[in-house]
Amino acid sequence: MGYKMNIKEAEDYLNDIPRFSKKTTMENERRILELLGHPESGQKFIHVAGTNGKGSVCAFISSILRENKYRVGTFTSPHLVDITERFLIDGEQVGEELFLDAFHQLYNLCEERKDEIVHPSYFEYLFLIGMLIFREMKVDITVLEVGLGGRLDATNVIDSPLVCVIASIGLDHTEILGDTISQIAWEKAGIIKEGRPVVYDDSREEASRVIRKAAAEKRAPAWPVNPADYDITKRDRAGIEFRMTEGVLAGREFRVPFVADYQAMNASLALTAVHILEGKKPGRLEEALLHTSWPGRMEPVLPGVYMDGAHNDDGIRVFIETVTKIPCAGKKYLLFSAVADKDYETMIDEICRGADFNGFILTELNSYRALPLKNILETFQKKTDRQIWSFGNIREAFAFAMEKKSEEDLVFIAGSLYLAGSIKELLREKAGS
Repeated sequence: MGYKMNIKEAEDYLNDIPRFSKKTTMENERRILELLGHPESGQKFIHVAGTNGKGSVCAFISSILRENKYRVGTFTSPHLVDITERFLIDGEQVGEELFLDAFHQLYNLCEERKDEIVHPSYFEYLFLIGMLIFREMKVDITVLEVGLGGRLDATNVIDSPLVCVIASIGLDHTEILGDTISQIAWEKAGIIKEGRPVVYDDSREEASRVIRKAAAEKRAPAWPVNPADYDITKRDRAGIEFRMTEGVLAGREFRVPFVADYQAMNASLALTAVHILEGKKPGRLEEALLHTSWPGRMEPVLPGVYMDGAHNDDGIRVFIETVTKIPCAGKKYLLFSAVADKDYETMIDEICRGADFNGFILTELNSYRALPLKNILETFQKKTDRQIWSFGNIREAFAFAMEKKSEEDLVFIAGSLYLAGSIKELLREKAGS
């Protein structure tokens, strides 16, 4: 079998893939799956796409299924700290040994058949590893999150999902998916399969129109979920409560351990998807939603400290809406950074105009995609006259935020999932010491 890599070597190998391989074709992916013995064959899938919220929908669906005694595999992206976060079995990330076994199966195949197949891209490689892991662990259902778009995404090689879900659609990755909501919705709707039901966020008519048309063409039953289908009845620092007003769950009240209003929509999408899957009202719904966890999405990481992965215009907009609704007896501060390939000026403009922050703590990411601190600082200075502090690295910025924060203050962290991952590492380091 040759030399076996450890987890760091395997991750370094994966991180190097973009240097010698771009996204391949569906035919190439299917050929690799064939050579691997079709690990996806026999698996049952729930396929989830969307610009924002798809990871949360996956988390809610997985939790509901677990509470109803299914053995659940979940494939999501990106990871915040450990690459194994992308592969969950019953809500727990897989161990390194299981990951490495699957990694080496694929690595050896790519070496042995390199004259016959094109080397998978980074995301394709991880998806294929996931298929091997979930076959090995004999899961009942795999909850599968799209990486980018839908129509041409690596995950779209699956043929007949139990149900498809399309979460909130907004403008992101416009250089790849198109620069209008309709174009992006068309790409997302590419996961809809012949005759298979699709549940979708019906908040935006421009997107809904495209999804309905795609569903009709595929004779796929379409289940819209609209914000009018539920009422948010309570919110506090630990979560929100909402009551369903329409549909099969009308009258039921639920609580989720997230402070953002949009999580009511994500939970409603998940509830609808599992209801379709079961053909009846599944049990233990209240417990399932209450026990859902999804790191880095308006997550309370310390008392009075919330971390959110908002990193595009729509994500920042709903992040701001959430910030303004959280009660605060003291001051609110934002720790912010961003990557260079996002529309950071619009994001910063939204933040400065829409949120009631008392000050901004700025830093630079440790990533080749990092937006230079100079650009971030100059943009904030143009947009606001509120107090600004800037730090060359995340460790110093986070330490300053914690020193400045009083018991009544709130600190929010947003702008990039890279930032969220780095903060997670600092918190783990602190807990370990």
